[in-house]
Amino acid sequence: MLPMPTELDWLHVGRDNLHARAYLMLRKALMAGRFRPGQRLLLKPLAEELGVSVTPVREALLRLASERGLVPHQSRTMMVPVLNVARFREIRDIRIELEGRAAEAAANKISAGDIVTLEKMQEQLMLARRQRDVQTVLAINEEFHFRIYRSSDLPVVCGLIESLWVQIGPLLTLNDFSASATAKDHPHRAILASLAAGDGAGARRALANDIMWASKYLEIAVVKLNEPAEDKKKRKTIASVGTN
Repeated sequence: MLPMPTELDWLHVGRDNLHARAYLMLRKALMAGRFRPGQRLLLKPLAEELGVSVTPVREALLRLASERGLVPHQSRTMMVPVLNVARFREIRDIRIELEGRAAEAAANKISAGDIVTLEKMQEQLMLARRQRDVQTVLAINEEFHFRIYRSSDLPVVCGLIESLWVQIGPLLTLNDFSASATAKDHPHRAILASLAAGDGAGARRALANDIMWASKYLEIAVVKLNEPAEDKKKRKTIASVGTN
């Protein structure tokens, strides 16, 4: 199932506006890692899952392509792009600046209730991580981050961050969820501690550390994605021999 947009996403959007409905749900799906890099998106299956006709889905895909979330593919279909290393690093560095700015501002404005909610979300995230429930981990992670950013009261910055997540979200499915990160040392803990203390500079640093921590594993995956087919074949052959 595709993730549903939040109530905030529906602001100024009538539920009878099928194009907006399809666009928001597909955009949310990209941000939450519902699709994989290189995955083809077919009109009819998507329309059936969204409960709309093909036309609003086609329009939504074209709009997402204009935002660099998708790229045209053969037979008039769309594909989730495979980022190269240079573009991945560019997006990573911009995310550090923008998301760090939002976290810094949020530290002075976020409510105690939101911090309690974030603490509960982090517990749920770690449970899903231990269970290797990747889709739940990614969905909670996206909600965790954007609850913080929306608390910053910086709507322009939040919009820019969302546009970056549309591009980077599919890569998050490739993260190394076997990497050791306990409930105590997960990077989100430092973010939560800084927010609770009203420490803007600390929240900014902690957010940057979170992005860099995940990016270590993601960049390895990006390099592998961009390997020539022949090199991938050789690597698989070597791995196979090594297990015999």
